[in-house]
Amino acid sequence: MNRSEMRISFVHTKGGVGKTTCTIMLAIAAHRRGIKVEVFDADPQASTTRWAQVAISNDDPLEFPVTPITATKLRRLPTVDDGWQIIDTPPGNAKEIQAAIDTSDLVIVPTQPSALDIDRVWPTLETLNHRMVGVLIVRGQKRRRLFNETREIFESQGVATFYNYVPDREEIKALFGTNPQNLFTFDDIAQEILEIPEEAQ
Repeated sequence: MNRSEMRISFVHTKGGVGKTTCTIMLAIAAHRRGIKVEVFDADPQASTTRWAQVAISNDDPLEFPVTPITATKLRRLPTVDDGWQIIDTPPGNAKEIQAAIDTSDLVIVPTQPSALDIDRVWPTLETLNHRMVGVLIVRGQKRRRLFNETREIFESQGVATFYNYVPDREEIKALFGTNPQNLFTFDDIAQEILEIPEEAQ
């Protein structure tokens, strides 16, 4: 598969793990690399859609479309043949999550390095039906013991984990409704996706 033509979903059954921020920031990073990007908001709470609306009201709009989408429409969405389609999903066990999983080339599971978040990753992984998956550590502090233990836990179970991570920064928590110039580590994360080996599943 051409890694510049993918449907990517951010999925976690737990809320508050940063799916919306990761969705928007990865989309910005991809767009600035010259990749055509579409974002689809499958979360009924519509946080991604609201982010785009606030950015417009602040005269600093996002440079790609953000479109609300239902589970039914997501299953009917034409496969991507140019660029990245990036999907934000709700928490829980919603039908939107399964539709995103079933139609994605890559599922990214963002998780904080905490016992509760790690525990909730396992039921999320059980729903993935052998899709290509990667755990992305968010709000990470590389020098903290729990950060390294989190990576080791997943890797010891054969779960692919991104080398790059989203740092625990107040600036990232304040990004909602903006079109930021600082991509933090998301450009590196985009590059890591592009470099996924063809044989990876």
